[in-house]
Amino acid sequence: MEGFNVDWFVVVSALLFVCFDFLTGIIKAIKTKNVSSTIMREGLLHKCAFVLVIILAIMCEAAMTHLDLGITVPLIAPVCVYIILTEIASILENIAEINPELRGSKLFALFTSTKEENDA
Repeated sequence: MEGFNVDWFVVVSALLFVCFDFLTGIIKAIKTKNVSSTIMREGLLHKCAFVLVIILAIMCEAAMTHLDLGITVPLIAPVCVYIILTEIASILENIAEINPELRGSKLFALFTSTKEENDA
Protein backbone atom coordinates (compact mmCIF):
# COMPACT_ATOMS: atom_id res chain seq x y z
CA MET A 1 0.00 0.00 0.00
CA GLU A 2 1.69 3.16 -1.18
CA GLY A 3 2.11 5.96 1.35
CA PHE A 4 1.30 3.79 4.32
CA ASN A 5 4.02 2.58 6.64
CA VAL A 6 3.63 1.09 10.11
CA ASP A 7 6.50 1.38 12.56
CA TRP A 8 6.11 -2.16 13.84
CA PHE A 9 8.64 -1.55 16.62
CA VAL A 10 6.19 0.87 18.22
CA VAL A 11 3.29 -1.58 17.91
CA VAL A 12 5.30 -4.55 19.21
CA SER A 13 6.63 -2.43 22.09
CA ALA A 14 3.09 -1.57 23.18
CA LEU A 15 2.04 -5.21 22.94
CA LEU A 16 5.05 -6.30 25.02
CA PHE A 17 4.14 -3.80 27.74
CA VAL A 18 0.57 -5.14 27.71
CA CYS A 19 1.85 -8.71 28.11
CA PHE A 20 4.30 -7.72 30.83
CA ASP A 21 1.55 -5.99 32.78
CA PHE A 22 -0.58 -9.13 32.57
CA LEU A 23 2.38 -11.22 33.78
CA THR A 24 3.13 -8.92 36.72
CA GLY A 25 -0.57 -8.97 37.60
CA ILE A 26 -0.52 -12.76 37.76
CA ILE A 27 2.63 -12.72 39.92
CA LYS A 28 1.01 -10.14 42.21
CA ALA A 29 -2.12 -12.30 42.52
CA ILE A 30 -0.02 -15.34 43.42
CA LYS A 31 1.98 -13.34 45.99
CA THR A 32 -1.12 -11.86 47.62
CA LYS A 33 -2.94 -15.22 47.43
CA ASN A 34 -5.70 -13.56 45.45
CA VAL A 35 -5.73 -15.64 42.26
CA SER A 36 -9.14 -15.32 40.69
CA SER A 37 -10.19 -16.47 37.24
CA THR A 38 -12.85 -13.74 37.19
CA ILE A 39 -10.30 -10.98 37.86
CA MET A 40 -7.84 -12.50 35.37
CA ARG A 41 -10.55 -12.72 32.71
CA GLU A 42 -11.49 -9.08 33.33
CA GLY A 43 -7.83 -8.02 33.07
CA LEU A 44 -7.39 -10.01 29.89
CA LEU A 45 -10.44 -8.34 28.36
CA HIS A 46 -8.99 -4.92 29.23
CA LYS A 47 -5.76 -5.94 27.49
CA CYS A 48 -7.76 -7.11 24.46
CA ALA A 49 -9.38 -3.66 24.31
CA PHE A 50 -5.91 -2.07 24.09
CA VAL A 51 -5.05 -4.41 21.21
CA LEU A 52 -8.30 -3.48 19.47
CA VAL A 53 -7.48 0.22 19.79
CA ILE A 54 -4.06 -0.41 18.22
CA ILE A 55 -5.70 -2.28 15.34
CA LEU A 56 -8.21 0.56 14.92
CA ALA A 57 -5.37 3.11 14.76
CA ILE A 58 -3.60 1.02 12.10
CA MET A 59 -6.82 0.69 10.10
CA CYS A 60 -7.51 4.44 10.30
CA GLU A 61 -4.00 5.36 9.19
CA ALA A 62 -4.25 2.91 6.30
CA ALA A 63 -7.64 4.32 5.29
CA MET A 64 -6.32 7.89 5.51
CA THR A 65 -3.95 7.16 2.64
CA HIS A 66 -6.94 6.68 0.31
CA LEU A 67 -9.94 8.32 1.98
CA ASP A 68 -10.73 11.65 3.60
CA LEU A 69 -11.72 10.61 7.11
CA GLY A 70 -11.61 14.16 8.37
CA ILE A 71 -8.43 13.46 10.32
CA THR A 72 -4.87 13.50 9.07
CA VAL A 73 -2.82 13.16 12.24
CA PRO A 74 -0.78 10.06 12.92
CA LEU A 75 -2.65 7.74 15.27
CA ILE A 76 -0.53 4.63 15.77
CA ALA A 77 2.38 6.18 17.67
CA PRO A 78 0.25 8.32 20.02
CA VAL A 79 -2.06 5.37 20.77
CA CYS A 80 0.93 3.13 21.51
CA VAL A 81 2.60 5.78 23.69
CA TYR A 82 -0.61 6.19 25.70
CA ILE A 83 -0.89 2.43 26.17
CA ILE A 84 2.79 2.08 27.14
CA LEU A 85 2.54 4.87 29.74
CA THR A 86 -0.65 3.36 31.16
CA GLU A 87 0.99 -0.05 31.37
CA ILE A 88 4.14 1.33 33.01
CA ALA A 89 2.01 2.77 35.82
CA SER A 90 0.17 -0.52 36.24
CA ILE A 91 3.38 -2.57 36.12
CA LEU A 92 4.94 -0.38 38.81
CA GLU A 93 1.84 -0.80 40.98
CA ASN A 94 2.03 -4.57 40.56
CA ILE A 95 5.76 -4.67 41.36
CA ALA A 96 5.17 -2.54 44.46
CA GLU A 97 2.61 -5.10 45.64
CA ILE A 98 5.05 -7.92 44.92
CA ASN A 99 7.88 -6.15 46.77
CA PRO A 100 6.62 -3.28 48.98
CA GLU A 101 10.19 -2.24 49.79
CA LEU A 102 10.48 -0.83 46.27
CA ARG A 103 7.59 1.61 46.77
CA GLY A 104 9.06 5.08 47.17
CA SER A 105 12.58 3.82 46.41
CA LYS A 106 15.14 5.63 44.28
CA LEU A 107 14.71 2.83 41.76
CA PHE A 108 11.01 3.59 41.35
CA ALA A 109 11.79 7.32 41.26
CA LEU A 110 13.57 6.70 37.96
CA PHE A 111 10.16 5.97 36.42
CA THR A 112 8.52 9.19 37.57
CA SER A 113 8.93 12.67 36.24
CA THR A 114 7.42 15.95 37.27
CA LYS A 115 7.45 19.27 35.47
CA GLU A 116 9.54 20.80 38.26
CA GLU A 117 12.21 18.11 37.84
CA ASN A 118 12.31 18.69 34.08
CA ASP A 119 12.62 22.45 34.49
CA ALA A 120 15.56 22.18 36.90
